[in-house]
Amino acid sequence: MAHIPHLYLPGPWEADCLALTDEQDHHLRRVLRAGDLAGVSYTDGQGSIGSGTLAAGGVRRGDESLVPRPSPTLTVAVAPPRSSDRARFVVEKLAELGVDRLVWLTADFGQAGAPRQRRAARWAGGALEQSRGAWLMEVDGPLSLADLPGPTWMVHPGGGPLPSPIEDVTLAIGPEGGFSTEELIRVDTTVGLGARVLRVETAALVAAGLVLHHLGRMNT
Repeated sequence: MAHIPHLYLPGPWEADCLALTDEQDHHLRRVLRAGDLAGVSYTDGQGSIGSGTLAAGGVRRGDESLVPRPSPTLTVAVAPPRSSDRARFVVEKLAELGVDRLVWLTADFGQAGAPRQRRAARWAGGALEQSRGAWLMEVDGPLSLADLPGPTWMVHPGGGPLPSPIEDVTLAIGPEGGFSTEELIRVDTTVGLGARVLRVETAALVAAGLVLHHLGRMNT
């Protein structure tokens, strides 16, 4: 079966032919060598998804449907890693997994700033195309622990097993130096990821995958 490209085309969709970015058009025609009438799928990142055909200047719309937002929702709050490449890894991989929202977290031992919003949104959009999803991961912040939506589970060495969630949940991933004593006492629930010490981006990916599985969300 031939590969069908999946495109993130933000709404509102009003025209019969949806415009492509220069980057999308180059990738389709020069890299994938797709010509007019080639099949594509597309999403607005807000649950609408469709199948259409490549046309001069864009994508001609076809059958469309609405994918309900997955529930319960998962927010992952991450203290930004030091390098841009590692921050990009966090955004792309969490978006590919289907995390609903990424929040850049300010922490006492944090030593890096958050990537620019526009850059992070572009990374999330590329990951949405890669994973063929219907819902774009939100990226915002920075926020402090006190500002995170609850309930919040802090990922920390020596923490306990995953609780049984019954509602939306937020995971908090600290910086390379970990959370301070003052921060640890602000959160009632801490969860552990085993005996190994993981990098920030590895901990975020592992914890998100476990919680999404725990929420029954890995098949959505």
